[in-house]
Amino acid sequence: MASSILKLKEIASSIILSSSEEDVEFAVQSLLEFYNTFSFNKLDEKDIPLDYGYALSAKHAADCIKDYKRTVAFIKGTYQGILSSLNKFSGETINILYAGSGPYAPLIIPLLSLFKDDNKLKVTILDVNSSSVKSVKSIIDKLEFQNFIDDVLVADAITYQYSKVKKLHIVITETMFHALTREPQVAITENLKLQITKGGYLIPEKIEIKMGYSFFSKEPFLNQYKDIYTISNSNKSINRDGMISLFELKNTSSSIFENFIFESSWIQLPQNIQDTPDVCIFTTINIFKDIKLHDSDSLITNPYCLGSLYNLKEKGFSKFKVRYSIKKDPSWTILT
Repeated sequence: MASSILKLKEIASSIILSSSEEDVEFAVQSLLEFYNTFSFNKLDEKDIPLDYGYALSAKHAADCIKDYKRTVAFIKGTYQGILSSLNKFSGETINILYAGSGPYAPLIIPLLSLFKDDNKLKVTILDVNSSSVKSVKSIIDKLEFQNFIDDVLVADAITYQYSKVKKLHIVITETMFHALTREPQVAITENLKLQITKGGYLIPEKIEIKMGYSFFSKEPFLNQYKDIYTISNSNKSINRDGMISLFELKNTSSSIFENFIFESSWIQLPQNIQDTPDVCIFTTINIFKDIKLHDSDSLITNPYCLGSLYNLKEKGFSKFKVRYSIKKDPSWTILT
């Protein structure tokens, strides 16, 4: 087992130190190969409907690791968050909650190989999918990381309540799809951010959602085909001026949602729509400090098209709103 931990430590170090795209891709491929050395039962492939989105199946959650820029950015951000917590809360045991781990818990398990087993880190890992939890428990047991772990449990992070007698220093949750659709990132964040101790960290620190106009078919976006990730339709001349900030999801006590809905102010239809005829949502993710994912860096920051300005104009509308609802299936709509 010592050889496995040594190998994982080597992979985790390469992820932390990676800079070029080639290094990033190679590091994540090495991590996947490491996980594949464990014998798992067949991972289920059925997503789970929740009150405020869908939880990915164990198989689909495992596949998310292949989005290598995302994986590396989140692991780097989590690592920096742990280091900052150890410094800020010196002398305390740092309690970490990882919500929505999937079957590999990839944002924390590799990092445990970089820390000494001295009870300064205690991790609670949860997922609503029992298949994923069973897999994570198996990995932890085989790597003998039990002393880092408080609990690994099947639970819905949308309603989960952490211990009332222990501080919660870090919450990690990456449960999102592009433009915050389909998956329950918002509902989970709204629940767990209120349980973080003062000065603690939410990872990602901030998700910024903006609306802008574009020619969507020419918009650069990350494309996945047979596990190959490439930027398609890369048109760097697209004008990003005039973007409207809609909301930011971050570690604050207030909520931007009223009855689980966000609704923008009225927006005037632009005069010239020929070059940018589509209403689009753009996402930037600030994972920790200067570690970010920008437009099209990842499947979860791909642009999202809401609709055509031509349709609004043809129907005689001069203004519109955009609405985002997190109930059942998080989604966007245009209101007129």
